[in-house]
Amino acid sequence: MASPAKFRVAAIGVGRQGKVHALNFAFSTPKADLVAVVDPNEAAQDWARANLPAATKVFGGVEELYAHFGCQRGAPPGSAGLDAACISTETSYHAALCVQAIDFGLHVLLEKPVSIDIEGHVQVVEAAKRRPDVRVLVALSRRFDPTYRNARQRVKAGQMGDVHLIRSATVDQYDDRGWFVPYSLKSGGIFVDCAIHDIDIARWFLGLSNAQGEVPRSRPYRVTASGYNARHPELAQYGDADNALGTVLLEDGRSFYFHLGRTAVHGHECVAEIYGTQGRLVVNANPRLDRLDILDSHGVRSESTPSYWERFKDAFVVEAREFVDCCLDPSLPLPVTLEDAFEAARIATALTISLRSGQPVYFDDKGDPIRPKGWDGTSCKIPSKDDGYVNTAKL
Repeated sequence: MASPAKFRVAAIGVGRQGKVHALNFAFSTPKADLVAVVDPNEAAQDWARANLPAATKVFGGVEELYAHFGCQRGAPPGSAGLDAACISTETSYHAALCVQAIDFGLHVLLEKPVSIDIEGHVQVVEAAKRRPDVRVLVALSRRFDPTYRNARQRVKAGQMGDVHLIRSATVDQYDDRGWFVPYSLKSGGIFVDCAIHDIDIARWFLGLSNAQGEVPRSRPYRVTASGYNARHPELAQYGDADNALGTVLLEDGRSFYFHLGRTAVHGHECVAEIYGTQGRLVVNANPRLDRLDILDSHGVRSESTPSYWERFKDAFVVEAREFVDCCLDPSLPLPVTLEDAFEAARIATALTISLRSGQPVYFDDKGDPIRPKGWDGTSCKIPSKDDGYVNTAKL
């Protein structure tokens, strides 16, 4: 008996995160076949040829990809030589590439965030509405991590009682190359790029998620944000910070808050505390690499997880496999919906406005953030050890 045809995936963008997705589809997702890679960067193309299956085709642009596989706008899923696109380019290209893939009838695994602005999110949501036969999964990786899922199941089962507060933190090990300074212009800033994970899991634990047919319990009422540039004061000219604090108050009085940082010396750390009337859950209280304790001349210590990629390497595999399963079986609910990603983005945008304006930000009846009165959209002073800079870029 012939084996069933595999689900054909093209990886669009093989930078830092794109490499992870490409390798997982090629070697760790049994139902999938990585048939192509797209990246305009020659070094990325060389990496693909050296590290991916020989049969994987390498293209410099998406137009070449779609022409080669016979993709056509309006075509039903599976009608061409390609079933799905995994999009992991620079954030500023996410929305346009996703809309294009949807129009071609391709299922999409889209790296977060969907866009650097609300308008881009709306374009993707509208494109998906036009094509209900196409599935779009946003790669909010913590939802695929077994520890976060364990915590979520306990919350959902009522073991913590009424969950009323989430505290979380996401900090990256400091990289003195400062790659994230110019990256800030393309990423949307620390709240859009980094906090999107903290916002998403807080919504998940507080019952605000749209996934799996759930009806959100409440909605955001007000956010406040502040930031400080401990290492890179030049970030202030982009309205960004290397450390930030965000607080979100819901209409029903519950809340969540989080710290973000890019200057940790010990390694990567992401922690979440879920407070309920019947107890408290803590995810990743100790960001240790493994269960090894080292007893030497320095005392008793353990090694830290060095980066986000090591911490969530298993979650990335689960994410790829569940994406394929949901595309092959449309009756399966998506673990993360576009609506979830959109609502998280609106909160992240509100926090960015609060960071830059220095004022609390409220939401209108539609759930969109309201720009504070008296703020011109350009003035911004984020403190640093060198007294900060004035931001001149519009939101």
